[in-house]
Parts: sequence; structure tokens; C-alpha cells
Amino acid sequence: MPELPWDALISICGHVQDAPSLLSISLTCHTLHIIAVQRLLESQVIALNVKSIHSFRQFIDADREARLPFVRRLSIDLPWCWYCRCLSEDNRPGFIQFVLDLLEQAACLESLVLPHPDETYRGLGCDGRFLTTIIRLATLRELALEEKWTPISEILRNTSSPLKNLRIHPGSITTRSAAWSLFPGDDSLFSLLQHIAPTLETLEVVKQAVSLPHSPPNNLVFPAVRSVKIDVLTQMGSIRTESLVQLFPALDDTLAFYRLDLISSNVEEGREAHEINRESQLRRTWKYLDRVVGDVRLIYALGLVCPVRHLMIDGVSRHTKYQLDDILLNAHPTHLKLTVDLSRGIGVLDDLLLPQVASDSRLTHFVLFLSCAKYFTIAEEDDIAAIQMLEWTTLLAKVIAALDKTRLSHLRVVLQCSTDEWGYTSVPYSEDFMRAARHFGEGPMALQVAYNFMNALPTLQYVFLMTSGESHLPLESTRDSSEHRSGASGHSTAQDQSLAQNANSGEWLASSGWRNTRSMDGIPEQLTSDMVEYLIEAEDLILSRQDHYNLEEKPSDCVVELWD
Repeated sequence: MPELPWDALISICGHVQDAPSLLSISLTCHTLHIIAVQRLLESQVIALNVKSIHSFRQFIDADREARLPFVRRLSIDLPWCWYCRCLSEDNRPGFIQFVLDLLEQAACLESLVLPHPDETYRGLGCDGRFLTTIIRLATLRELALEEKWTPISEILRNTSSPLKNLRIHPGSITTRSAAWSLFPGDDSLFSLLQHIAPTLETLEVVKQAVSLPHSPPNNLVFPAVRSVKIDVLTQMGSIRTESLVQLFPALDDTLAFYRLDLISSNVEEGREAHEINRESQLRRTWKYLDRVVGDVRLIYALGLVCPVRHLMIDGVSRHTKYQLDDILLNAHPTHLKLTVDLSRGIGVLDDLLLPQVASDSRLTHFVLFLSCAKYFTIAEEDDIAAIQMLEWTTLLAKVIAALDKTRLSHLRVVLQCSTDEWGYTSVPYSEDFMRAARHFGEGPMALQVAYNFMNALPTLQYVFLMTSGESHLPLESTRDSSEHRSGASGHSTAQDQSLAQNANSGEWLASSGWRNTRSMDGIPEQLTSDMVEYLIEAEDLILSRQDHYNLEEKPSDCVVELWD
């Protein structure tokens, strides 16, 4: 290796992306160790938290000049309790200075994430230099301030970095005319961002319910923004697509409103907004959107007329079916994700896709999330009766019939079921249906379901199945396994009783993937879990944020401790 030029060695390591491979390279020789470690620092998100800060400081201090400048992406999450309880008074200045040095001397720092900025600020002893250093950073391309923090306005107003991606919690930003609006006054979020408008490409507003006014003030324009993502929107009828087009004329990637939080839902108000927005787009609109995410009522109110590659629609029910039809007739997606609420009536599955939509050859990827919710919200007596008599074979037949005219190549079906133990408020799904739902995602039943789909839809190449939920119904398999774990005396140990109690909670999560082998017998081939995960990501068969919330999934902690 010493014979090769230094630039060549750097280029070789530059083509390696994953951390395990880089770690292996670092063990080959001293020269490659230096380059591989630098490449690791460049390619990974360095998560600085209570568990990692001590070891990471030792790692950096071992060769500060060769390592510190190569930190590119940094996440800092140091709570106040760490500062008060875990650090002695003698050690506090040293650790605070280390964090400041990390920000100042990482000459090419591109991304800074503060999941809990106020806690971290207090965790650093409320040292004013922390705020000043962030403002002075000139190389940031991504900034995430994910919780309420008073200095957010000062940072946005004075940042020296040409930010491309901003993820912000606007709760601390004061406004004059409306507490929850994004741009009503001089101190609003959008007004604060005017000086980075030429470079900003992605704007995400998190953990704060907001509303959008009819028109932005002072002719604000963000000419480079391609994606807008808002966690919670508190309006529907008053939203104006024309304002969004004026504000973000270059939008062509993602328009996402992950959750619609309405005190009341006025059907006429939504229909009126739809007509106004549809008419306004005859004058000016976007040419194309890559992805649109949101509640069916909101997407309908937007009245979009441009093509959308990937539509992710939540909240589909028998009562919103006409809105779904209108959306799909205009969007012509190649990828479609629908979340269907069965507790509001299974009739929504009848003619779920209009013939014009189903027969559109552009639609090749479909994700169907079937939600059997815990509570009835607007269910009528005939809905309840239908659900009480619902059988698994009936549901499967309805889904297959709904997709009969499609030319899908990839299909993913997710079934989420929950019952509740609070008497009259629980969804009365039959015990047989709940038992079938439990085994839908894996094993012989999943094989049969995949076979049925592929037999009915000859163009299918892959089928992915997933089931998740909880049931308070007693399960025979649970009782059997509890008895099997009992000791020779016939009595369960304390550990056995604990396991049995957990099992009786009836929680489950199972998934599988299947490939159409085109064999004579038509039996599909089961994919490995790694291949399933890869294909779901690669083929864009993902779920919406609201779906993950319904599944009660928690984000995984993907921290790579490179320095241990």
C-alpha cells in the first residue's frame, strides 16, 4: 500500500460506504487506518449523547488534528441532568469546551441536528458561546432544531450558513396576529427565512400544529424549495393551493401534510376549497410533484391538477370515497398508498379503484394499509353489523376484486387490527377474523394469500404482507404454550407466569415477502427478511408517518459508535 499515491488510497476508501467495511479497511495497515477513520467520520452521523460523549472525546483527542476536521454530520443531545449529576464541577468546563471545539474546528460540518435543543443548551450550562458558535457556522447545509427553544428566532435571523435543508419546531417564534400561523407577521417563520430563501430546498415543520393563510405577506417567495413537509395542519377549507404555488414555485419533490387535526370536518367547506383551488390552478400550478402525502380530505381540498408519481393517502373510508376518486383521476400515479379505515364500513372496498384508475398501466406499485381501529367514530348500525359478520375470506375476496383490473408489479398489504377491553367502545370484530388476522403476515397462511394474489393478478412480481395488532381475546395457542412451560409439579414459575401474561396481551407483528417464480405450480418463493427490507425501500413501498403512528412503532436508534 505505501507504493500507491495518497490520492489513490483516498479515492479507494471514498468508494466504500458502509461502516463495517471501513472498519475492516482501517485494520489493514497504519496508512489505511488513517484514511479509513477519516472516511468513517465523513460518512456517518456522529451522535453525541450521554452514552457516547466520553468515549468520543477520547477518540478525537487521540489524534485531534487528523480527525476533528473530518466530522461532517453531528447530532448533539446532552440533557441538563447529565450536566448536573454526571459531571463534576471540575470536569464541566472541559466537556463544554470540547463541544464548542467540535463545532468550531469541524471545518466542513454540513449537518447539525439538535433533537432537544433547550435541554442540550442547559446541558452545556447555558453557555452563550454555544448559541454564538451555531450562528457563526458557515458550512452548514442542514439544520434541525426539533423542539421548542427560545433562541430559534435569533439563529434563523442571523445564521451565516447557506442552508439547503431546515427542520424546525416553530413554537418559540412569536407572531403578532395568529399564534399558530406560519407567516402572519414580521416575526413569523417564513419572514425569518428570507435571507436563506435563495438556497433553501427542503422545509420541514415538526411537532407543532400550524395553519396556512390565504396569501403570504410581502410577496415572499422561496425560489429553490423543492420539498415542504408539515407535521400537523389545523385547517382544510381555508387552504389555498395558489398561495403554496406562489410561495414555492419550484416545488417538484415532496408536499406532505402528515396529519390533519380538525376540531370539526365540514364537507361543504372542503368541496368549496376544492373548486376554488382547482380553478386557480388553471392559471398557474406546478408541472409535477414526486410525492404527495396527507389525509384524503386535505388532498381533495388542494384540488391538485398536476401529475404525481407517488400518492400516499390516509383516512380513506366509505364516507370519503368520492374524494379519493377525484384525486386519482387527476394524479395518474405510478405508486399509490391507501390507508383504509374498515371500522367506518367495509363498503369502501367495493370498487375501491375506479375502472379508469385500475386500468391505467402507469400504476404499477400499490400499498394497501387496512386499519381495523379500536373505536367507532362515525360508524353506523349497518357498518357495525357488517363488521360483526366479517370473515377473513370475504375481506380477501373484496381486496382481490378491487385490484382485478390493475397491472400491478408490486403489491404490499398491511393489516392492522386492535380490539379494546372497554366494553361498548370496542370494535366487535369476530374472534375468527381476529385469529386469521394474527397469522396473515407469515407462515402457511401468508403463502396462501400471496398465491391468491398472484393467481388473480398475473402481472404481479412481488407480494409483501404484514400484520400488526393486539387482541384481548383469549387465544388457545397462548394457553397451550403456558401449560407447556409449566414445571413437573404442574405449577408455573414466576418467569413462566410473566411470559404467559405477556403472551395473553395478544400483541403481534409479522411480515413476509414473496416472489412470483412463474413456475408450473404457481407456488411463490419466500424472500429473506433482508431482501424484503431492501425491496420495500428500493421500490418505494413505504408507509406514511401516520401509518407508523397507527402501528405504534418507535424510530430505531441508528447510532454507530465508531470510536469504541
